[in-house]
Amino acid sequence: MHTLTYTKSGNGPEPLLAFHGIGQDHTAYESWINLLGNQYTIYAFDLPFHGKNTKHQVKPLTLHKGQWKQQISDFLKKEGITRFSVVGFSMGGRFALATVEMLTAQVNQLYLLAPDGILKNPYYTFAVRNRLTRRIFKYVTSNPSLVMKWTGMGERMKIIHPSMSRFVHWMLDSPEKRKRIFLSWVSFRHFHFSLPSLITLFNRYSLPIQFFMGEFDRMMPPDSVLPLTTKIPTAQRFILNSGHNHMIEKTAEYLATKKA
Repeated sequence: MHTLTYTKSGNGPEPLLAFHGIGQDHTAYESWINLLGNQYTIYAFDLPFHGKNTKHQVKPLTLHKGQWKQQISDFLKKEGITRFSVVGFSMGGRFALATVEMLTAQVNQLYLLAPDGILKNPYYTFAVRNRLTRRIFKYVTSNPSLVMKWTGMGERMKIIHPSMSRFVHWMLDSPEKRKRIFLSWVSFRHFHFSLPSLITLFNRYSLPIQFFMGEFDRMMPPDSVLPLTTKIPTAQRFILNSGHNHMIEKTAEYLATKKA
């Protein structure tokens, strides 16, 4: 089990647990601290293999949602928190969903920004399915030239959007990044969800959920969350003038204008 690392910022009356995306760290939420810190006390976490966890986490973890519930429960007890809100971006959406799924009765509001974990990603599913596919995935991340060539060819043939190609190249352009994505994907493979169960749970508690999606996001297109938003009356979907990488800042700006 990994150690939770986080920072506490802002002086607002409501605790907000914030989970960043892959390749980021807790500083990804600086815009939320600057623009919404008077409304929230923000606990910005470093995901496993990110931020302060980078040096001492060097092997895959077996991280289950039950373990995560215990860790978050211990954190809440330590900080004296009984009710809170949650925000998650991209891969951090999996941690946000896992937190809310386990502790729904304590949650005031859920913000999901271009979240991963709603629809099944066939590449992710294959990469972490079993020992053989995980070995193949490890080889690919250790030797990315084929992936680079494939995405470049796909971009030239207009099969792959340039923004998707740039994202893949950015994720694999250094040994540190390649190691992080392998460790993260393999270790987070048990963080998957039953959409019918989530829908039933969130409707039972009438949980307010706001989905923020980017109009130009090719990683998590706006329609990818429709399986939830269309079946949860308390869910709202907002489409912002953004691509994938700037969703945290764009959402903070939007919320700041609405909450002012």
